[in-house]
Amino acid sequence: MLRGMYSSVSSMLNLQARQSVITNNLANINTHGYKEETLVSKSFDEVVLSNKDDYSNGIARNHTLGSLSFGVSIDDTVTSYNQATHISTGNNSDFALDGKGFFQVQDASGNNFFTRDGSFKVNSQGYLVNNAGHKVIGINKATGANEPINIGNDKISVTANNNIVVNGVSKYSFNIVDFNDYNSLTKVGDNLYSGQNPIKANNFYVKQGYVEGSNVDYINTTALLMETVKEFEANQKVIQTIDSTLSKIANEIGTVR
Repeated sequence: MLRGMYSSVSSMLNLQARQSVITNNLANINTHGYKEETLVSKSFDEVVLSNKDDYSNGIARNHTLGSLSFGVSIDDTVTSYNQATHISTGNNSDFALDGKGFFQVQDASGNNFFTRDGSFKVNSQGYLVNNAGHKVIGINKATGANEPINIGNDKISVTANNNIVVNGVSKYSFNIVDFNDYNSLTKVGDNLYSGQNPIKANNFYVKQGYVEGSNVDYINTTALLMETVKEFEANQKVIQTIDSTLSKIANEIGTVR
């Protein structure tokens, strides 16, 4: 009976963590470039149950009853990097990536981060920045150096081969990078990722005047949330039933009347 309680409790803890991930996905359904997360669970190692109720010639012999798992535990949180739909904004400083890869941005301390959110703007110093104020990194066409893209007060456009044209002159290209192993990426907030050993991205296209939406499927995610709540309630009832039974065992069985 206690084993059943342990299984239900572990399941409730797992479902609580799953609900937290699901609600975070729903909260970011309108966040540009957001990538959906999924909680992965695994069962505890099974144990073998046995007793010595099998007697032969008066000698108790070990009798295997079968195996039993004590529930489930949280294994990992996996991010889906599938591309979402592109949303037209009409803003010349908004960009969407069609294909694999990430924009590279840099904070005031020189730390590099990566994002699929191409909702950019030009700050008061003329630099192309994201919503957190991090400068967007590009490749200077004249020097070949990776540096923050400076637009000034000029007009900006992007050609089909990723050339950033400023006031009619090709000055930069976006430094679009990719990673061999997306599992090495870490979410750091503000829709940014940190990662080591980025490589040059290929087979991508930058669309000006668009942003990438969230890849969260609203209908499926809502259905999963409802399923999670129902499973939680079912485990809750199991625990209440076991608790009631244990209470009767402790207080009523063996009572002299």
